[in-house]
Amino acid sequence: MKLRVKGFGLLLLLVLLALCSTIDVCDARRGKHWRPRSSPSSSLLKKKGKAKKGSSHRQHGGNRRSPPPGPPGVGKGHQTPYQPSPNVPVSPSPSPKPSPAKGNGHSSPQPPSPSCGKGRQPPPQPPPAASASPGAVFNVVDFGAKGDGVSDDTKAFQAAWAAACKLGASTVLVPAELEFLVGPISFSGPYCKPNILFQLEGTILAPTNAKAWGSGLLQWLEFTKLSGLSIQGSGTINGRGQQWWTYSDPNDDEDDDKYNEELERMPRVKPTALRFYGSSNVVVAGIKIVNSSQCHLKFDNCQGVLVHDLTISSPENSLNTDGIHLQNSKDVSIHHTNLACGNSSL
Repeated sequence: MKLRVKGFGLLLLLVLLALCSTIDVCDARRGKHWRPRSSPSSSLLKKKGKAKKGSSHRQHGGNRRSPPPGPPGVGKGHQTPYQPSPNVPVSPSPSPKPSPAKGNGHSSPQPPSPSCGKGRQPPPQPPPAASASPGAVFNVVDFGAKGDGVSDDTKAFQAAWAAACKLGASTVLVPAELEFLVGPISFSGPYCKPNILFQLEGTILAPTNAKAWGSGLLQWLEFTKLSGLSIQGSGTINGRGQQWWTYSDPNDDEDDDKYNEELERMPRVKPTALRFYGSSNVVVAGIKIVNSSQCHLKFDNCQGVLVHDLTISSPENSLNTDGIHLQNSKDVSIHHTNLACGNSSL
């Protein structure tokens, strides 16, 4: 029994010695708390853990940026720390000028710069007649008409009509408050463009000189072979027929002598004041026709005629001064017209 107790005590002593071999005796002697001495393997594990924590702190700690990679040829152990550059405003660089086009040898056209001094002047503006277009107005005064009632304006009327005829859908204007002396004239087609307006606002006077009538004419103002012609306005056509019919009814021998003398001066054929021949879609409106030597208005071989708001007048002693004659014409409409003539009105 004693031997068993001794063996158990010896075993217990060995266990205590084994445990005491791990106690730091020096630290205990110095009065410090003793602590178990770590094994070499555990210390190595602790160093590796510290190294990992330190690298993790460098990678994720704070807002510090990782240094940029160094230039080629520099080792990892000699990396310079990253230093941010100061915020310096960058001025924009000027854009390069476009180079001239190549290839065909022609550069792109440049807009003309304003000339200084003596440069190329712009071309002069064309005259009004050159820039005329359909719908243009041709004033007889612009073609040389005087409008004084004495000067012969026949050529000016012919020129204005010729200009309007070339364009069509245009206007020949006889301006107001002027008197135009016009001899026998024919405003004719058929090569005249259609739809011409003859705007009569002034007064047209027939000549009283026997030479202007030659041996005698059947009409004074004539419009022939036209389409879509309109004569309108507030003007007057004055035939001044007194030279033919003032002494047509002598009362005594003295008047008879004057009558015979007058007939010798003027031709025996009396002209119609305004005549239309071979035309279609004709309109006469608003104007006055007075004192014709014979018939005031005549339509011959016309189709589609409209007459309205017209005034025709001559004195009672004007023999054979008819108002309106219709001959070989159809589709004629006349309304709101005032006729007061020395002979038959229509």
